[in-house]
Amino acid sequence: MPPLRLPALVMTPAQTDTPLSPEQKTFNRLSQQIAKVRQQMGDWESAMEATRQRVLKELLPLRDQHLQLRIQLLAQMDTISLTQKLGKADSKTLSQMITRLAENLMTESSDPQLQEIYDRHGGPDAEEQAMFAEMKASMEDFIKLNPEAAGEKSSESPKAWAEEELSQTQSQRESHQHTRPKTARQKAQEAHQAEQAGQIRHALQGIYRRLVSAVHPDRETDPVIRAQKTALMQRINQAYGENDLLQLLDLQHELGLMDAQAVHQLGDAHLKKYNQALKEHLATLKGKMQALQQHLAGSLGIPLFAIHSPHALSRDLQETIQATRQDIIGLRQEMKQLSQPAYLKRWIKTARRELASEDYIDDNYF
Repeated sequence: MPPLRLPALVMTPAQTDTPLSPEQKTFNRLSQQIAKVRQQMGDWESAMEATRQRVLKELLPLRDQHLQLRIQLLAQMDTISLTQKLGKADSKTLSQMITRLAENLMTESSDPQLQEIYDRHGGPDAEEQAMFAEMKASMEDFIKLNPEAAGEKSSESPKAWAEEELSQTQSQRESHQHTRPKTARQKAQEAHQAEQAGQIRHALQGIYRRLVSAVHPDRETDPVIRAQKTALMQRINQAYGENDLLQLLDLQHELGLMDAQAVHQLGDAHLKKYNQALKEHLATLKGKMQALQQHLAGSLGIPLFAIHSPHALSRDLQETIQATRQDIIGLRQEMKQLSQPAYLKRWIKTARRELASEDYIDDNYF
């Protein structure tokens, strides 16, 4: 990880003739925190791109290979059940294992043979299907004859009904909040927040106008310098659009419009406004950081708490790739050994014990 680059406007007591005031210390602390979060976001963004490339090139092809081998294993197990003579208990155990594997695979693949195999070993029989159809028809007839029994929303899906109920509840809550008179304290707090926001915006506008006046590309005739100023204007507009005071101040320092001590020569009243702007921007950056990590966790299918650091992300991905490779090797060995009668018999015996153990746990738990 590269060393943290602090903003040029951060000062230490050794750089000044007088001790730093509380507002100056706050400015330094917030500036350092913002610099740290920016670096962390940069590290995460780099890690995300590297992870995306490795997932596309390595992990996804391995997972597809793993899926196809599991489908082949299912087909092999189905063939064994149809071609080899097994005892009643062994045949039942094998069908149960086939049904379980088929159920899992149908959540990952739309291969039509999966449904065929599942129906052959674990799907509802004709009697169950007929009973279900009869129950469904009876319910439909009841609703037609008694529409009021289904309620006014009988034609809507449960999801749509729930969403409408939630919307109505929220509307009622918001309406109640609007009609409830605000206390004097609430009004004073809102007025104070509005005043602070106005002061912050005014401070940002002042810096923004000075920067635009200094680098506006429309006033430049030299095409090279014009392109440079255009790039600077893009940075200025982005910083202003994000209410990034520290970036605007850094741009002023970069362009020679202020020196490193200029901020610390401001009065505490002025610095207090700057510090409030920095606090709000720091909170925004932290929110973006969390959203970035949530997006990464969602794209990889892992819980947010498993996201520790960019380095750990790379390590975990490597472990996942290696584990998938080992699973593929294991599947190939399993398929090869299942063709041997002695191994098949041991395999079914082990599966029967596992199924019995799971049934015992379920019975005792429920």
